[in-house]
Amino acid sequence: MNGERGIDIFIAGIGGQGALTVGNVLATAAANQGLHTTWLPIYGVEKRGGEATCTVLLSESPIEAPVVGNPSTVVILHPKILHYAEKVRVKGRLILNTSLVDPSEAARDDVEIIGIPATEMAAELGSEQAANVVLLGLLVKLSGILSLDSVREVLESKQKDDRLKEINKKALQAGYDFVD
Repeated sequence: MNGERGIDIFIAGIGGQGALTVGNVLATAAANQGLHTTWLPIYGVEKRGGEATCTVLLSESPIEAPVVGNPSTVVILHPKILHYAEKVRVKGRLILNTSLVDPSEAARDDVEIIGIPATEMAAELGSEQAANVVLLGLLVKLSGILSLDSVREVLESKQKDDRLKEINKKALQAGYDFVD
């Protein structure tokens, strides 16, 4: 991003963890708010267990290219894909699901590392599968430009099961409240 208000995020997980869902919800909510956005998912042919990554750009100004070599924020959901920690730019933000990823293995001292026990938090709310939604809430808070209500609306529209809607609502709020 060229100094305008915005954020570039790279989200990495393995198939089934919801990394692509997080990116899609962020991009959809941003578009609903009238922001400029891109969502670039990349995934293998495996249904579960293969790498699933996406790059999301959110900006108040037009976006010239959807690809970012060194994003300001990198999210790592699983230790299998910890090698993506190298992508975050110097003085950027590395967000780790510390329920699964040991922060000492990130081996970066030139970035801000935020550890969040997303899987444990989601389990306490009723479903480990909501770990991605906990991380989504944290990303909304850190973005500085996304509305929690806008993200909540998109998330609700994607979930048909009322029980899971309630868990997602709580998980989103828990992630949002995780940092000041």
